[in-house]
Amino acid sequence: MIIVSNHPSFIEPVLLPLMGFPWMNFPWVFSPLWSRIKFSLSWFKELQKEFSLPKRLIPANVPDKNNFYDPPYMGLFQGINIPVDRSGGAHGRIGTVLALKKALENGGRVLIFPEGSRTFKATQKGEVKTANGRRLGKLRDGAGWLALKTGARILPIWVEGTDRVLPNNKFPIPRLWHKITIKIGSPFKVQGDTRREAILEITKSLLEVADE
Repeated sequence: MIIVSNHPSFIEPVLLPLMGFPWMNFPWVFSPLWSRIKFSLSWFKELQKEFSLPKRLIPANVPDKNNFYDPPYMGLFQGINIPVDRSGGAHGRIGTVLALKKALENGGRVLIFPEGSRTFKATQKGEVKTANGRRLGKLRDGAGWLALKTGARILPIWVEGTDRVLPNNKFPIPRLWHKITIKIGSPFKVQGDTRREAILEITKSLLEVADE
């Protein structure tokens, strides 16, 4: 499954994976020491049965390599993510797409923000507006290509309010009194034969979820 979402703020890459899988997206969870502590509590074992999933079912994120992967202090958040080197040219991006393709072919799930950057930046290059005035940047075609090549379903998600909780271009102090709304659409398979057709379908699905 390819989970696609708009990208108002820095919060969504952490919020969306954790929303369904409370602790499974962080590598320290899988360490022997942590496992011994966690599973030593019988009640926690029962919780684990309810909430944990096989690793392949945890959505792999696609963070920017330079900002979110290379700095040593970001090691805690790397998990199963597949980084993209935006400054590495086409060769680096192709490697990322092929890694995502392999994850999907193995039955995994990936989380993609097809605007290519946060919405406020993406809309500077080309903007799509919904009927209620919401904004969505023009989508890049990576998610469409992956859907066509792997047959994976698309799950559209629309997020609102994260840019008020953690505003862009301001000192990053969380404003936790603001409301965040997450709308989850229905999964579907693209019907088109080309990347452009697939991206148009994905764009339409996101805008429909946004306007619900």
